[in-house]
Amino acid sequence: MARQHLKDDLIFPLIFENSVEGILVTNDKGKIIRTNPSCLSIFGYTPEEMLDQPVEMLIPINLRDRHIHNRENYAMNPESRPMASELEIMGLRKSGEKIPLEISLSHANSEIGALTICFIVDVSNKHSLKTALENERELIRQYLDVTKSIFLVLGKNEQIIAVNKQGSKLLGLPEDELKGKNWFDEFIPEAERESVRAVFIRMMNNEIGITHSNENSIIGSGGNRHLIEWHNTLLKDKFGQPEATLSSGVDITEKRALEREKTEALVLGQENERRRLAQELHDGLGQSISAIGLNLNALEPELKSFNDKFKKIYEEVKEKLNETVEEVRAISRNLTPKILDDFGLQKALEHLCDTIDKSTLVELNLNLYGDMSNVDKVQALGIYRIIQELVNNALRHADPKNVFVHVTRGESEWIVLVEDDGRGFDPVAKPKGMGLSNVRSRAELLKGEVHIDSNEKSGTTVSVNIPL
Repeated sequence: MARQHLKDDLIFPLIFENSVEGILVTNDKGKIIRTNPSCLSIFGYTPEEMLDQPVEMLIPINLRDRHIHNRENYAMNPESRPMASELEIMGLRKSGEKIPLEISLSHANSEIGALTICFIVDVSNKHSLKTALENERELIRQYLDVTKSIFLVLGKNEQIIAVNKQGSKLLGLPEDELKGKNWFDEFIPEAERESVRAVFIRMMNNEIGITHSNENSIIGSGGNRHLIEWHNTLLKDKFGQPEATLSSGVDITEKRALEREKTEALVLGQENERRRLAQELHDGLGQSISAIGLNLNALEPELKSFNDKFKKIYEEVKEKLNETVEEVRAISRNLTPKILDDFGLQKALEHLCDTIDKSTLVELNLNLYGDMSNVDKVQALGIYRIIQELVNNALRHADPKNVFVHVTRGESEWIVLVEDDGRGFDPVAKPKGMGLSNVRSRAELLKGEVHIDSNEKSGTTVSVNIPL
C-alpha cells in the first residue's frame, strides 16, 4: 500500500482542532475570529457566542481597560511571547467564575489584516496546589512559632541555617542574628562541646543512623544553661549525600531537677529508715538481748548445782547470745555507719571491708589512693553506700573468690572501682534487684556516672566517676 501523505492545509487544521491548549485568534480590532475546542472548554462558550465578539469579554470587568491598553500596544509592536508564569492573567468564564490563565502570544499577517494568536492554559489546578502548599507552609510556620519545642537546622559548616521562635527566645537572639553563627562554638558549654560536635560529625559522615537522640546543655539568654533533649534527623540532597541536620529539642531542665529532687527524697528516706531501724534495734531488740544476758548472769551462782547436760545448754545459750549481740551491732553499724562521722571515709571503708573479709570466705582487697581527709560529708556517705552496695551485690550474686575495691581521689574527681572474679551478667538486661538502681541513684545525686563491664568469663567491673 502506498504511504499516505497529509497536505499542510490538512495538518494545520488538525493541530488547531486537537490541541490541548486553548487557541484563540483575534483581528487587529481585538475581535475574536476563531477558537478551538479547548478554548471553548476553558471559557464555557459555544463558537457562535464568541465569534466576532471583543476579546475583553474573556477578561474580568475591572481588568478590561488595562487589557485594551496592553492589546493596542502589542498591535503597534507585535512580537512572540513564550508562555511563562509571569505572563499569567485572570480570565472570565461564561458562568462569571474568574480563572487564572497562562498565555503565550504570536502574530501573523493575513488577507484580512494582522492577526494575534493566543495560546491559553487554564492553571486553576496549579493555583489550587500552590495555595494548598502555601497554606500548609503557613500552618507549619504557625506550629513552629507556638510549639514549646526548639527546631534547629545546622549546615555542614556547623552554622545555623534556621531556628524557630522558641529557639530564638531560649538563645536570646532574633532568628536573623542567629543565622550563620557556629552552633557548637557559641551555644554549647565548653565541657560538652567536643562530645556534642562529635555526634554531629558522625551524622554528617553517615556513621550514625538517619535519626539520633541525645541530651546536652546549651547556653541561653543571660548565660543561663538549659538541658535539652534532642531528636536529630539527617537531611540529604537529591544525590543522597548528607546536607544538614534537623533537630527538635525539648527543655528538660525542670524535669531533671524534679527527678533529682525525687531521687534525693528517696535516698534521704532510705537513710532515715536506716536510722529508725538502727534505733529500734538498739532500743527494742538490743534492750531485750541485754535483759536476757542479765538473767543468764543471774543464773551463774547456781551453775554448780546443774548437772553436766544443763551446764552445757547454759554455755551454748550464752555463746549464741553473744553471737546475736555482735550480729545486731554489725547490722546497726551497717544501717548507720557512725564510724563515718567519727573517723572519716578512710576508716569507715577499712572497717567495712575488714568486717566483710573476716565474715566470708571471699578475699576482699581495699586500695585507697589520694588524700582521704576532709571529705565532704554528702560525698563520703554516697561513696560509702555505693561501695557497700556493689560489694554486697558481688557477694550475693557473683559467687566470687576475690573482690577488689579501688578508691582514687584525683584533682577533679573521685574514681570508685569494684571488681570481682565471679559470675558475670548481661549489663543491658533489666536487673532483677534494686542494687544497681540504688548505685545509679546515689551516683546521680553526686552528678556522677556509672559504667558496667561484665561477662560470664571474667566477672564484673563497675566504675563510678564522681566530680569533686
